[in-house]
Amino acid sequence: MKVRSGPGTGSLSRRASVLGPMQSQPYSVLDELTALHERRGDIARVPGYCLPTFLVSHPDGIRHVLRDNAGNYRKGAFFRRIALLQGQGLLTTEGEEWQRQRRAAQPAFGRDSHDSAYGLVMMEEVRGILAGWQGAARSRKSINVVAWMHRLTFRVTARALLGVRPEDLDGLGRQLQDVGGRLRPFLASHKSATWPLLRWPEVGMHRRFRCAITDYHAIVQRLIDERNASGGGEPGQASNLLDLLLAAHGKKKGRARDLRDQVIAFIGAGVETTAQALSWAWYLLASHPCCGDRLRAELDAELCGSASEVVDLSRLSYTRMVVDEVLRLYPPAAVIPRQANAADNIGGFKVRRNANILISPYVTHRRSDFWPEPDQFRPERFTLGEETRRHGFSYLPFGAGPRSCVGRQFALTEMQLALAVLARRYTLRLLPDRPVVAEMTTTLGPSGGLWMTVHERG
Repeated sequence: MKVRSGPGTGSLSRRASVLGPMQSQPYSVLDELTALHERRGDIARVPGYCLPTFLVSHPDGIRHVLRDNAGNYRKGAFFRRIALLQGQGLLTTEGEEWQRQRRAAQPAFGRDSHDSAYGLVMMEEVRGILAGWQGAARSRKSINVVAWMHRLTFRVTARALLGVRPEDLDGLGRQLQDVGGRLRPFLASHKSATWPLLRWPEVGMHRRFRCAITDYHAIVQRLIDERNASGGGEPGQASNLLDLLLAAHGKKKGRARDLRDQVIAFIGAGVETTAQALSWAWYLLASHPCCGDRLRAELDAELCGSASEVVDLSRLSYTRMVVDEVLRLYPPAAVIPRQANAADNIGGFKVRRNANILISPYVTHRRSDFWPEPDQFRPERFTLGEETRRHGFSYLPFGAGPRSCVGRQFALTEMQLALAVLARRYTLRLLPDRPVVAEMTTTLGPSGGLWMTVHERG
């Protein structure tokens, strides 16, 4: 049965539909989910899974699953696949273990931290990008913006959250880059909607995949051991996330692997997702020159003195709107899976026990009944008046409910600082012969990187 809530209705349809057999030709997971919603409505069955699997795209249904009845929905089987890569960290754990990990990490992400020590680290690393881009601006040689944004977010995460000394960053970065290069073919090789949710066990059995994961875990464990040996984690002396986690674990036996898995989860969240979001920001600003001009006008008007001084983000309202709109169009976590502990009713539609639920911010952020002209880049959507009129669960780049991203403010601060400092000095332009295509691997990013030229502002 076809299900659709018409544009502008804002109501949750009370039936679900089943899409026919999947086509044999290649397609992207996000294209498939978008087509599924457009053809079948607010709650639609996704084919190709052993257990019933449903895409829930209406904010009312999302609110039910992620907040109102969140206790009935676990991370489930999908995240057990992801745990092959990340282990049992904050992203993949459930129940009391998740609550313990969340409590241990929460103090590292208090707002005061962003306004002081973390902000200073971010500024130092953004200034490093300023210097690095100078040669590219003079030579007019193209750069891979994704690689540069990964460099930035890795250095910020390693220093601010893990306490890595600046002189050790390059060596650690090379080690992780090597492992990432060995894992990338596995992460990017499956294009259908069944990846990564079904085929991870097959991937996890591959010897080269297992060897790369073993090396990755060993690198992170050495990082923890070195921090522990240097006195990190002493009671009352915690200065970053890793110190807090070390203090929380203490000398408890059997906790070494748990700690390692938590650190791996934060490396993945702190580096990959923010780097991809920043890359999309440069792409969208280059594709919409008027928005880029307005952003730079705000920066020129509000940032007095040199670009190296501390930035007062509270004065940069349009910069924040740009970041919010980037995250609407290209949310790094484009699919949020859940699994029902017990039978439930979502907006009048019954789901049975163990049914899989897919929530896609990418799809929901493109609903025309909540976002007029949804495919257009319009930062003005995020003025205060517009935000107060919008459904609270129509925008969820960081998830929603009790399991929303603990590092949300950290990521937003880093993105705004990077755009403010870099866009004030440089303009980035797309290469006409290098089309940009979105690709869903572990996160949503430009396939093959994002190649642009750097130009100093006059």
